Amino acid sequence: MRWAELRGVLAFVSIMAAIVFSWRYIESRPVDATTTVSTTTTVNTSTTLAATTSTTPAQAIEATCIRAAEFNAEVALIPNNSGPGSLARLALSFWSDLELIAPEGAATELGAVVAYYQSYLDTAAPFDFDTAKIILEGDKEKFEQLVTRPALGLQTSRGLIATLCQIELPNQPSISPESFGNLEDDLLDPPGD
Repeated sequence: MRWAELRGVLAFVSIMAAIVFSWRYIESRPVDATTTVSTTTTVNTSTTLAATTSTTPAQAIEATCIRAAEFNAEVALIPNNSGPGSLARLALSFWSDLELIAPEGAATELGAVVAYYQSYLDTAAPFDFDTAKIILEGDKEKFEQLVTRPALGLQTSRGLIATLCQIELPNQPSISPESFGNLEDDLLDPPGD
């Protein structure tokens, strides 16, 4: 088993343990208050997530699954020719929403996913998500790491939602290392020079 696979399994187990521990803790506390968080996505849909101190495991899973279904519906509205920017913005909003309502153990993994999408947007958006422009004018090393390697926490978090909700979420923007290297070579050292 490769280190990445082992890390994914360990992260999944730790998230599940944190969720179970958190639910038991939440269920043992008296009902005090309700906190409401509102977010707006780039397609002008608004979602309100309610987290209460009396949340049961079933309610937490239901809220997560509802938000995951909404996210997939928002993704389906993105035109095919729009590029990765719209999806990355929606993904950042979705994972940020989940991070707000996640138990402590899961918040670390979700925080890594949120950090990935924020870094991706910060690196690619100034160049209109054009890989060639980023290689020639931007931080090509950082961009290469963002698109050729798995985002920390993303596969584990996607797997957890697939298991709990039977919803397959979109993956990160990616390019194979070979394709990225070939494009970089062609742009920086064109044939015939």
